[in-house]
Amino acid sequence: MMENVFTTVRYPLSREEVSAVLADDGGLADEVRDRIQHLARQHLDGSPGYLLFAGWDGLDVAQGEMFTLAVSRMLGRLLPQDASGSLLRRVTDRGVRLEDGKTGRRYSESRDGGNLHTDAPHTPPPLPDYFAMYCVHQAETGGALCLVHVDDLVQRLPEWAVRTLQQDFHFDQMLGTVKDPTVVRPILSLDPGDTRICYLRGYIEIAHRRPEVPDLTTDQREAMDRLDALLDDPTVQQRDRLRPGEIAFFNNRSLLHGRTAFKDRRDQKRLMLRTWIHRPRTDASPVPH
Repeated sequence: MMENVFTTVRYPLSREEVSAVLADDGGLADEVRDRIQHLARQHLDGSPGYLLFAGWDGLDVAQGEMFTLAVSRMLGRLLPQDASGSLLRRVTDRGVRLEDGKTGRRYSESRDGGNLHTDAPHTPPPLPDYFAMYCVHQAETGGALCLVHVDDLVQRLPEWAVRTLQQDFHFDQMLGTVKDPTVVRPILSLDPGDTRICYLRGYIEIAHRRPEVPDLTTDQREAMDRLDALLDDPTVQQRDRLRPGEIAFFNNRSLLHGRTAFKDRRDQKRLMLRTWIHRPRTDASPVPH
């Protein structure tokens, strides 16, 4: 297991830079945007697929939300995260347990660990290229982020599992009564120079329990079992904890992420602010992978 992995991609943001972003101060805010975009090309579209900025931890929740939205927009268009069109979501324990299979329940509302996944696998396109997490409050114990890169998985999976995971799977949209309750897409996509992954097994299992959806085949279940075994392997994972005031960006097409189980403080819950970011495609910019 690789720990403390954020050290090499943690960049400082001064109080003045944070204030400029919040105030939309054209001069200094533009400098911050240019710097973030340059580092995103280096670390998000390249290696290791994630990037952190250590800001000022004196922001309250409302200021943290404004800062997260403003910095996220520097990398692309924000995507809605629920049926009401919310562009920012508070990730905190709401007592949810995903395994009960109830529609509308989400991993981000629990305190459980494991369950490595990509964000928004259940939503119609476009999928987020990146997602951001701003740490308002950290847990008393646990809550470390766990990351696995798709290239490490493809190298270790048997060929039959790689082929099977490129088949179509149903992902439940978790929205209750909608015309099309599932979206259909492969878990793995291996285009030349662009290996992508889209995965959250719980949403797949829920979708394939629907009477109108075909059952998962034996090969599909066994391929996901192989994938899950690798995701749970500590030697494949990279881990670290966000500190209050830090914002991290992750490549949602090449990284699976999860967390260790956590315990909240008595007087304060772990609180992260999340955005989903779609990067516009241009001839001059590389396609995120």
